Amino acid sequence: MNTISRQKTKDERRKNLVKESCRRFLSSLVWILSSVYFAACDFHGPWEYYPEERDVYTGIYTYGYVMANGNPYVCFSKVYQLDETSSQNFAFYDSADVTVRGRFTIGRDFEKQDTIAILEPKSSNPNCFYTPYMFYGITGESYELKAYFKWDSAGHVAKSTYKAIATIPNKVQVKGMNVPRQNGDYVWTENRNSNNLFYVQFLEYPMDMEFVKVALDYDNSVRGVLSIMNYGIENGESQNTTMNRMFKGMTDADEEGYRGIAMHDPLEKQQNLGFSSNRAVAGNKTLDTLYLMNMMLPIGEISVDLYATDESYVDYVDKVKQSVSDSRFIPESNIENGMGVFSGMAKTTIYVNVDGEGVGYGHIAASNCTDTKGDNADSWDSRGCRLYQDIACAGVSGPDYLWQAGDLEGLNEYATEVYRDSVYNKNVKACYASHVKAAMMLDTTKWSQFLPDSIDAADKANAYADGLKRYCVANNFKNNHIADCSALKQDCLEDPERNYCKEYLWLWCADRGWNLKDYEQCRSAFVSRYYLQNLKSNVLHREVEKVCDDYYNEMVTVNFDSSFSISMCKNWCEVKDGRVECQ
Repeated sequence: MNTISRQKTKDERRKNLVKESCRRFLSSLVWILSSVYFAACDFHGPWEYYPEERDVYTGIYTYGYVMANGNPYVCFSKVYQLDETSSQNFAFYDSADVTVRGRFTIGRDFEKQDTIAILEPKSSNPNCFYTPYMFYGITGESYELKAYFKWDSAGHVAKSTYKAIATIPNKVQVKGMNVPRQNGDYVWTENRNSNNLFYVQFLEYPMDMEFVKVALDYDNSVRGVLSIMNYGIENGESQNTTMNRMFKGMTDADEEGYRGIAMHDPLEKQQNLGFSSNRAVAGNKTLDTLYLMNMMLPIGEISVDLYATDESYVDYVDKVKQSVSDSRFIPESNIENGMGVFSGMAKTTIYVNVDGEGVGYGHIAASNCTDTKGDNADSWDSRGCRLYQDIACAGVSGPDYLWQAGDLEGLNEYATEVYRDSVYNKNVKACYASHVKAAMMLDTTKWSQFLPDSIDAADKANAYADGLKRYCVANNFKNNHIADCSALKQDCLEDPERNYCKEYLWLWCADRGWNLKDYEQCRSAFVSRYYLQNLKSNVLHREVEKVCDDYYNEMVTVNFDSSFSISMCKNWCEVKDGRVECQ
């Protein structure tokens, strides 16, 4: 018994020891977990930085500038509702009054005086305001923008007034340029005579990733620099680059050596190179040097505009634009009661002649537009390509002023003149319809003479149908000796149903910015598109009623016809008390 009792006592002690150990462990664990929990509550993490709720801005955005040795220019844009159709080609307001007050250089004598520049809407873009007279800004002066609008805000009539102050900084000066060489060295080129003209040899692979370093001089009035590169269709791109080497086994080069990879859109004329603010990083000032990547330089003559800005543009970039994509940023704008920016600017232009071998942008544009692979299965299916097709097919070199202005619309109309002398690209299938259109524009005896003799019957029929459609739409359905537009006029302008002709006309007018003044056929397209596509926009509805009301008044005053027989309007509108009202 004593032995058994002693054994039990030992077992009980062992159990008690285990229990006590477990109790201590659990107590320690609870303490550790509690410590971790309470300590975690004191840690700084993302949960502490959720943005505070703030009202969503639903007013008018402003983007404008007053320029040293240049006129003020200001654009405005309303905030659209989620289901509202864009109406950027038309005035979003019922009435507007925009002025800029300050000290300007004005008149033929370049007199400097305090005055007010009254801005007026551009005919091609009524939401942007300018002055056709000389009101040049002066470095160091401040200017006050005032803008008043009466407009429709989410179905309610609103009256809004916006104000802003901008100060023009001094221009940046170009001291010189550090130009890289193929052997890895850099050569300093001084800006002689301050003409800002430099010559650069394009570096091919493997040195194409080097940077051309532009040394700048500036004062503290310059709070940032916006860089814009200018180029044109007359430029080109090297094909011996890192990017082209990377895709060498994936894409085939054409007869010119082009693999379908371009650094810039050949049908554009500008590239935003970014914005740098005047700040120091690790003791180095970011504005001391402008970096131009060699690979991004087009071959030929280009220029880079350096816009020195005031502090308001820095806030616009760092806070207003950032707040759009990141709600942690609180937008700060110099537009009183509004959003956006009105900035003072001074422009310096660098001219760079880039020497090298490459493929011209004319070829690159045609190649990109005729690409029928992958995402580009619908060839020539973009605004730029649709306008460029007739230009490329005609082999237009065209007037320099049209190319320099990047005026694809003007070049498209000019293309027909080139066909008077010859038929360029006659055997290119993508050009068949353009050739037929040109023949009809010239009212030649036989349109088939503009097509190759080897063309088969199906391609010939398709070319005629497509070319006739293009001719009729471009010439407001005017018949001539070889083109009968009667059936297409019925489909495009009079038929109340949606069809292929209307859809082509809609695209044609959209490519020309819905210019209802110069293209009468686009008035019908504008009305039919609004109803057949079920668009939602008070602005567009107002313009539809205006188009039909103007037509009705013209019929009454000129033709003495009050029957309201206008096909495009009578499908959706009616006359009440002498005025047109639309659904």
